[in-house]
Amino acid sequence: MDKVRLILFAFFLLAFDSGCGRKGQLLEPVPKIPQPVRDFRVVQKGDNLIFNWTNPSSYLNGDPLSLSLVEIKGLEVKDKGPAEGQPIKFFNKYSKPLTEMNIGRLALGKEKAVLKLDLLSTIGKNYLFGLKTRGQRGGWSEVSNLVEVKPQLLPLPPQKLQAELFEDRIVLSWQAPVYCLDRKTVPEKLWFNVYRSQSGDFKRLNSSPLSEPRFEDRSFAFGLNYRYLVTALSGEVGVDGTGESEDSEVLEITPADIFPPKAPAEIKSMVSEQEVSLSWLPNQEADLAGYRVYRLKEGEERERLLTPELLTVPVFLDQKVEKNCFYVYSIRAVDIHGNEGPSARIQVKT
Repeated sequence: MDKVRLILFAFFLLAFDSGCGRKGQLLEPVPKIPQPVRDFRVVQKGDNLIFNWTNPSSYLNGDPLSLSLVEIKGLEVKDKGPAEGQPIKFFNKYSKPLTEMNIGRLALGKEKAVLKLDLLSTIGKNYLFGLKTRGQRGGWSEVSNLVEVKPQLLPLPPQKLQAELFEDRIVLSWQAPVYCLDRKTVPEKLWFNVYRSQSGDFKRLNSSPLSEPRFEDRSFAFGLNYRYLVTALSGEVGVDGTGESEDSEVLEITPADIFPPKAPAEIKSMVSEQEVSLSWLPNQEADLAGYRVYRLKEGEERERLLTPELLTVPVFLDQKVEKNCFYVYSIRAVDIHGNEGPSARIQVKT
């Protein structure tokens, strides 16, 4: 009996070992670390540094990320900066949280932060900034791309922004600033940026900084509402685009089409005792709606409208004429906004 029990026990152990054996090497769990930020940006606007970035949406292992913490770090780059090819290592070793650098007051928001600079202590110094994020679980991400910034004494914002409306353009002009932020220093060569908004964010209209306090906006439409603002830049900053003044006051306008079409050209007539046929070159205005034809009979004081409905083609046939009479025909172009242009006239005798 003991021999039977021993055999059964050995069989049981063999079965257990075959069912619960190892299926492969155990893998280390992937740590809960967010994807690093790769679009970290820093610009100076007036006496503020503006930080922008896009928060990561997943951890390194692909799991969705619910972001909970963002930390901006920085350091002052002095004579002995980061070794070539090792800026990340240098930054990780010497940087500290922006709130501990004592260079200004930080306001942190979603994918944006604003640092109100202490200008007296920061102008002319070089700083290196980076950003890390952390989810509700796990550790901090790798540092983002690094951005080097040298705070400048920027100009005050432009003043007295105004607009003049023409048929094909809106001409903006403004008063250039006389001083920089300290209200004592005269800025170097000034440059300007023009921004426009219809309903959302302001977008820059000029492809490169402007050297004169004037800009023509030719990409507008009558009847739409536009908001404009201007900023100033100076010296090298005007070329590299890393900093600009605070915004000017916003100018809001809704351009109305008050510009009539031109008078029709090259009117020709064919006359008989029973009718007068008129033709002319078509107008080229993009907003042309049609034409009106007026007639003044010899001996009458007021001309009469012959086309209650607009003509859409540059021809007209008048079959209500009398023999041996003088008539003066006036043709005027009309646009879609109801603006009626000047007359083009021709005199005929039946």
